[in-house]
Amino acid sequence: MPDKRLSDSIVSAHQKACDEGKDDIASLLIEALSLELTRIGGSADRREETALIESAFTRHEETFGNVSIDNKRADL
Repeated sequence: MPDKRLSDSIVSAHQKACDEGKDDIASLLIEALSLELTRIGGSADRREETALIESAFTRHEETFGNVSIDNKRADL
């Protein structure tokens, strides 16, 4: 079944990057996920279940020790 939201695809790619130990890619993807979740406009992503999103941030922190979001990029 294809992912319905861009954020779902980002979470899947982040999981693969974590599995492969690619911390630089995983960091960029977690940043992209954060950006996607904060840039939602009028057609809000109204998830009833946020476990998948939360698990991505938790996994990143457990795998690489931190979740660092570059707020300067979010202003682009």
